[in-house]
Amino acid sequence: MAEEMNIGQLDENLILKILSLVPIKTVVSTSVLSKEWQSRWKSVPKLKFNSEDYQSEHQTFSETVYKYLLSYEAEVLDSFHLSFGSDKADAVDVVHWIKTAFALHLRTLVLEFLIYPYEVDEFIFTSSLCTCDTLVTLKLGSLILVDIPAPGSMKSLKTLHLIHAFYTNDDSICNLLSGCPRLEELVVERSCEYSVKFFTIKVPSLQILKIYDDNDEDEFVGYVIDTPSLKYLEIGYLGCPQFSLNAPGLVAAYIGSVSNVISESLVSVRRLVLNVSTSMTIYPPTGCIFYQLVYLQIYTHEPGWYDLLTWMLEHSPKLQVLKLVGKYWINPDYHVLGWEWNKPKSVPECLLSHLETFVWRRYDWKGEKEEEVATYLLKNARGLKNATFSTGPIEPGQLDKLKQRCRTRKKLDGVLKASNTCHLVFKFE
Repeated sequence: MAEEMNIGQLDENLILKILSLVPIKTVVSTSVLSKEWQSRWKSVPKLKFNSEDYQSEHQTFSETVYKYLLSYEAEVLDSFHLSFGSDKADAVDVVHWIKTAFALHLRTLVLEFLIYPYEVDEFIFTSSLCTCDTLVTLKLGSLILVDIPAPGSMKSLKTLHLIHAFYTNDDSICNLLSGCPRLEELVVERSCEYSVKFFTIKVPSLQILKIYDDNDEDEFVGYVIDTPSLKYLEIGYLGCPQFSLNAPGLVAAYIGSVSNVISESLVSVRRLVLNVSTSMTIYPPTGCIFYQLVYLQIYTHEPGWYDLLTWMLEHSPKLQVLKLVGKYWINPDYHVLGWEWNKPKSVPECLLSHLETFVWRRYDWKGEKEEEVATYLLKNARGLKNATFSTGPIEPGQLDKLKQRCRTRKKLDGVLKASNTCHLVFKFE
């Protein structure tokens, strides 16, 4: 029979990691277990506080946070996560907590303001809080107001997340970013914003940029991005009229819902995922060719995606992998009227010499035009090695659906393929 191990027998660092995963109150309660546990909670690497979860008849939320921070004994505080509302945490206290955490050589700071500030004071993140040289990760969200009139100094910061934060003006954004000379990852999520005209991101060291912005206020013009070291760009949504991008080293990109033209920097990518609606334009300027593109993924959510497919095939001469992704659920009564695919005028170069893998997820077995696209690709991709069509499972009693899939599979399997070595696969997800 295997001998049971007590948690106290584990390595000290492992014990502290385990304790950092549970609420701070639970961690402190372990001090009654034994003498060696009395002060162990004072060295837990991660401290997380939420004012909404706090209830005590003996201490206020502020007194509790102060107690934990002032009792901390480890040389480095790995993470300080604070979710608070102004009803339980005064802004002055919050600033003191942050600066106290900075003195503990803090590496990660997460701030969330919990109450929408219609009738209460919002928390203001100022230049005085941009002074920690040990901070590696900073996440500001849930209505934190960024007001930075002068550049700060966060020399070690590599990751910055701005999740629905507010800004007093354009300069606050520039001053925040200019104080982060080693920044590598920036995530921006925005909605309603009245005080920013141009969101300028000028960070020479930046490698990863993610933007999710559904702000359609008239005051907001757009983004100005100058990131020569950028490797990955992700745009989940973008509704502004202007978008300027300088990213000559871009390697991969995900482009979601956009309403403007993506700049020439996009044509340098090797991997590209497009999840755009038919009413939106993503084509770079005339004459741009995706010479480096080897992987392309297109979501086929709406009528019109096929024109995008044609354009990308014609402008991606070295494409090796093509992946199409259909809808999660297909309405059996849904039919597109007036649907006509404008095939390439001549067989694209990528089909003649480079395309090796073709994948179609959630393929619509009843779609005549889907079958037309699939047939064209199989007939013209000379170097194709693998073609995979996948779809959702068939439920019991759906005999008609099974027959339809069998007929479509037989048609595709019988297509005279340009490649003699093509391996055709049909499967359920």
